Amino acid sequence: MDRTHRIGQARNVMVYRLVAKDTIEEKVMTLKAKKSQLFADVMEGDALSGGALTAEDLAGLFAE
Repeated sequence: MDRTHRIGQARNVMVYRLVAKDTIEEKVMTLKAKKSQLFADVMEGDALSGGALTAEDLAGLFAE
């Protein structure tokens, strides 16, 4: 994916990611989605006011 857009490229580049079930890549994508949602909740203020942000959520941000 890093090499799809080269210096001087004028056209848009589309990248399709194939993630197989029960792989490390699937776990990475799941973790990325969880962290993105948690970050969005914190930035909107929903996590702090609604009590959705737990110590486990904070520890999960820094784990792995």
